[in-house]
Amino acid sequence: MGSPLGVAPEAPEERRTGTPADQAALLDALAEELLNDLPVDVWRKLFLGPGYDTIRFTEECSTLLACDLAASEWTETDVRTLANRFEGCVEQFGPRVLMAFARPRAALEVAMLLQRTSRARLRSALVTAPCLAASFEIDGVPRQLTLGEMPRKAAGCADSTAPGSIHLCAATWRALGPVALDRLTQRALVTTEYQGEEVLSASVTLAPPPRADLSTFAGLGRV
Repeated sequence: MGSPLGVAPEAPEERRTGTPADQAALLDALAEELLNDLPVDVWRKLFLGPGYDTIRFTEECSTLLACDLAASEWTETDVRTLANRFEGCVEQFGPRVLMAFARPRAALEVAMLLQRTSRARLRSALVTAPCLAASFEIDGVPRQLTLGEMPRKAAGCADSTAPGSIHLCAATWRALGPVALDRLTQRALVTTEYQGEEVLSASVTLAPPPRADLSTFAGLGRV
């Protein structure tokens, strides 16, 4: 079974803000979040042992990538290596993978690479927003976990995305910009949802390889 926590990339500058009561609330939230994810002995090492002094909280704008992956096609080591090469971090690994990136372009490139190299039609979502992340060490290995609603929001967007498509929230679309998005998504179908002149979301659908299920494009007249 893969680890639910990501090996952290080089940490951003620490920004501890708020009162001691705020810090205590963050520690409580992290402890509760990890209680169901970590073995009890590992949880105790972190919160009752030397790992406690390594816990830090940072706030920065991040792009989270939630994606379904078939365990038979991707190993945890492969996914972590891919994320690290794009200066990202795998925070959760399993049937649903969650990664965090400082740059939305890197997140989109990884999502497209995962789809192009998978036989299955993946459901992926990119959500860009200010995030609160906890970094810490377990047995000397740096870890990272994004707290709050953003991981659940990214997972929910992936759940509602059509197989073979990558959902982009409005903030991700704005951060990328239409020119860069067009350059990155050549030979892909890009659809954009508007409300008046405001972009609500976008979707990137890659052409399926010959061996894959072609149903995603079939209704669009592309096959």
